[in-house]
Amino acid sequence: MYIILQYTWRSSDIFNFLSKGHFQLSFTKIYKTLDNIAQTLDIIIYYVFKEEMFTMKKNYIFYKWHLFLIVLLVALVATVSLVLVACPAPQEEEETAGAEAGGIPEIPPATMTMLEEDVYFYFGFFTGSLVVVGDDGVLITDPSNVLRAQSLIEEIDKVTDLPVTTIALSHEHFDHIGGTELFPDATVVCHANCKPNFELDVLGLAPPRVDEEFVDFKEILVGDTVVELHHLGPGDGEAATVIYLPQEQVILLTDMYEPNELTFKNWVDDKHFTGTRRILNTVSEWDLKHVFTAHSPLNSLEGLLSAAAYYNDLYDAVKKVVDEAIAQGGPFAVYGLFDTLPQTLELSQYEDWVNYDTSFPRHVERMLLSIFHGD
Repeated sequence: MYIILQYTWRSSDIFNFLSKGHFQLSFTKIYKTLDNIAQTLDIIIYYVFKEEMFTMKKNYIFYKWHLFLIVLLVALVATVSLVLVACPAPQEEEETAGAEAGGIPEIPPATMTMLEEDVYFYFGFFTGSLVVVGDDGVLITDPSNVLRAQSLIEEIDKVTDLPVTTIALSHEHFDHIGGTELFPDATVVCHANCKPNFELDVLGLAPPRVDEEFVDFKEILVGDTVVELHHLGPGDGEAATVIYLPQEQVILLTDMYEPNELTFKNWVDDKHFTGTRRILNTVSEWDLKHVFTAHSPLNSLEGLLSAAAYYNDLYDAVKKVVDEAIAQGGPFAVYGLFDTLPQTLELSQYEDWVNYDTSFPRHVERMLLSIFHGD
């Protein structure tokens, strides 16, 4: 009997270990119930066969019968646990599916919106592109990646049979520059600062080639539509390019801002804050009717003006503290601000903006670095 009970206890240890896994709640309840039943049976067996247990310890039939009961209970528990493992609860199935998908959000259907005659804004895979139809071909911006580029082709085919002949890249960041290989006959245009960054690509994301570069300004004629590429200095990246259609009053300010939203803290390291401020202030004076950023489908002049006001307010607040520190302790006094200012400075008028709670300290730090260190 001692051997049998020892075997039972070891089996219980195994199942207790299993019950601490993925199906802890449901399995543990079932196991405890069956364990209580087993203990009850043991008590019944003891009192029913008490005399035999003392006088017939070597009775083979009794030994085998008791062993059969114990093994049967253990097998029952094992079967139930296997069923639970094979058939998780619906909520657990959903969580497992989400984990296997890597937390990728559901991608909304792509849209193609006409802004003016022959000018469209495509938004798909959380990124926007301008599409300009000319007499002989189509100009697009930022195909981004092969999957999105294929979707872009499908939407273009709905409005014209003309091929894509020009690709204007907005800047050097890898989430915008892929997919050009699906347009082998198109001319790829990017600012001169793109190529040095592309040469550092170790994942094969950069375009296989850039056909034309520019420094400050480039004009492209697409049919009767004039497309201007402006480099107004560093912004979101070193090759930040403002794409402007003056006749149609359309502007694309890729990654410069998002309407009523702070750029998330993980994406500000390569964002030049004083440069972005200057770009937003400059273009706010242009004639604008259709205003887009890259990662929002919103057409909003107000969004641009609010973003410019935010960068101005942030600049003024940080610059004031820097000036005071230098006046009191010289340039070296500014170094101490990197430890304190991001945690103490507030701009309460923007606290309802998306990402303010999580990312505003990083914005303060980046503006401080841009003012004091130049990047």
